[in-house]
This record gives sequence, structure tokens and C-alpha cells, in this order.
Amino acid sequence: MFSYHIRDLTAEDESIVWTMLMYAAHESSIEAVQKQPYLCRYAQDWGREGDIGSVAFVDNEPIGAVWLRLWSGSDQGFGYIDADVPELAMAVLPEYRGKGVGSKLLKAILEKAQDLFPAICLNVREDNPVVRLYQRTGFVRIEGSEIVNRVGGVSFNMRYNFR
Repeated sequence: MFSYHIRDLTAEDESIVWTMLMYAAHESSIEAVQKQPYLCRYAQDWGREGDIGSVAFVDNEPIGAVWLRLWSGSDQGFGYIDADVPELAMAVLPEYRGKGVGSKLLKAILEKAQDLFPAICLNVREDNPVVRLYQRTGFVRIEGSEIVNRVGGVSFNMRYNFR
């Protein structure tokens, strides 16, 4: 077993958000993420109004993070469903997956968000094992939201309702 702690993400943690976005997007480098404007929106200018999140650390190294971002106007993420519903992004480093880190991060963000938003949405690849975690936690697949994603597979949206 290993020991880790979780704390809130701050505006000073933008580099952590970029790194975790790289893992969430299954990209090989931060530069690869930054070349894709539709991915950049998930990390760029981290700490703007409405951004909240948590990061897990082993020693002083981030091993996972979860964050929410609100979208407005034409600036919408893949999982966008409504301007009042933030989209969730989450990543855990490969060597820490399956050890409960993602579950704890997800629980932490739900606790933070429950009094702030009516729901949370997300977009996930259909073949991603994290789908089972989202389902166990109470996220529900939004029927008809299936799309061919940027790598040729299928992704869909999910929603978690607070009220």
C-alpha cells in the first residue's frame, strides 16, 4: 500500500492540470496536447472563475487530478450539456490506476460541487475502463450523445445530477 494526500487545485497549479490533461487525452506529451485547440481549453488559463479541482500527491509528486470547468458561448468542451453544468476531466498516472485514487478524487470533486451546481457532465471514450467508476458513482450515460472521437473510436457524454 502507498500513502498519498489530496488537496485543492489552485491557480498556481496550471502545469499540473496540463500534465493530467495529457494523460486524460491519452497523448504522448504536453506539447501534443497544446497543438490541439479543442484540448487546450481544458487547461488553458486554469484558475478562472468556476474552475475547481483536486490533486493527489505521493510525496511532492502529483499522481492524479480531477477538475471542473464551466463553458460559455461557443467555448464548449466535448461533454458540454448546459452553461450551468461544468464538465469534469480526470486523470490518474498509469502506475496508480486501480488503487482507489480515482475514486477518492471523484468523491472529493462531487463533495465540492454539490452545493454549487445542479449537475456535472463529462465525455468519455466508450472503451475506457473508467466508465465503470463513473457508473458506480452515479453518472448516467446520455443517450444519443455518441460521437466518433478524434482518434476514430466512440465517445459519449455522462451526467451526474445533484438535484
